[in-house]
Amino acid sequence: MKPKDNNIIQSLTHNSLLLIAIVMLGMTFSSCNSDSITNSDSDNADDLYAVYWRLDTPDGRTNYVSLVDDLMDGKVDASEALEISGQSRFYAQSRSGHFFTGNGEELTITRYNISEEGKSIEKSGKFSLANQGVTSLQARTVFLSDTKAYYIDNTQGQIVIWNPEKMEIIDSFDLPEEFADGYKGYSTQLGFNGYQLNGNRLSIPVGWVNFSDATHLDKTGLAIVDTENNEVISYTEDTRCALATEPAFMPNGDVYYGQSERYHFSKQARKKENAGCILRKEAGANQFDQDYDPYMMDQIEGQKVGLSLFNSPKENHAYFRVLNTDKLEWSEDIEGINYYGIAWYTYEINLPKNEVIGKVDRPLGPSYAEQPFKINDDFYGTLKVNDEGEHKVIKYAPDGSYEEGLTTPGYISNLVRLR
Repeated sequence: MKPKDNNIIQSLTHNSLLLIAIVMLGMTFSSCNSDSITNSDSDNADDLYAVYWRLDTPDGRTNYVSLVDDLMDGKVDASEALEISGQSRFYAQSRSGHFFTGNGEELTITRYNISEEGKSIEKSGKFSLANQGVTSLQARTVFLSDTKAYYIDNTQGQIVIWNPEKMEIIDSFDLPEEFADGYKGYSTQLGFNGYQLNGNRLSIPVGWVNFSDATHLDKTGLAIVDTENNEVISYTEDTRCALATEPAFMPNGDVYYGQSERYHFSKQARKKENAGCILRKEAGANQFDQDYDPYMMDQIEGQKVGLSLFNSPKENHAYFRVLNTDKLEWSEDIEGINYYGIAWYTYEINLPKNEVIGKVDRPLGPSYAEQPFKINDDFYGTLKVNDEGEHKVIKYAPDGSYEEGLTTPGYISNLVRLR
């Protein structure tokens, strides 16, 4: 995968990030065990995608990796997918022919190879992050090459360097203390949808929430990491916008950060009548741009709360969520978890011009970003289609419309082209 492509998808395709799951239409898998899956029907090995999706149950959740040759048609079946139980994660490089899953209970990462014919998936290596002090596994892996990747760990405030080919840990180094979970009594919040990589400079934003006290730190931190020398170059903070960790990537290397949906867990945040802001970091900069006006909600008459940020298919444009306050009041008296509900409009913004274009013709969605997956130069997302929990892959058009595609029985966490 080219580093330039990776900018958009780091954990969009590994998630977070960055980020990834898809399905192969017409492929029938015999899953004798959770380590191997075999396709018996498809002869088309030209295009191959992976869909990582999940079913929530009273006892937890079960995750699945389905392989498909078409994202815009068909329906996947759990009985024909690779089943991964528990709090698992998914990581992949575009067109690599393999993917990785993380086991949240054992804190391990496992590699799966796909045969050249696209007919089988087999385990080919595993390592554990437990000895590095990692206590919670997230989808925050950045692939730098075929033999070097970063796992960004907020539990200890560190980056673990590992080799995706040999499946072994190479080394680790510390991030600033502000990235370690428990900093000043707060849970550290990192981005879900990818990380900006310009050359050998990796940008990692951080925010803070205390879920027990329902408070947050009213600022966002930013670390710049030298990926060649494996060290932190700088750390700065911006007090204009809290929890600005969700990215939209620009063709010129700039990146914009909208507020995390974790912001609404803070009663302190919901005391504010208006909420919503965006920070910009220019491609070669070490800090957020102080000349960029972070506030966009004053452009939308009658609306006062906007969160999240994710790329749209129109160059330099992005989408963000705006709360339908007729459906759900913005109030400290409401439990923060309720804001995950389907009560948010989608609005479009021209980021370099800082100009809100308007509401997009789309059904109400949840507070979190739709996780835009860039595949074949197109942008894909997901859409919940019924109360049974079924979701569809959707393909965005530049005019704000979308086309519905593949259906899964549960929530789609990630999509990636494997070949």
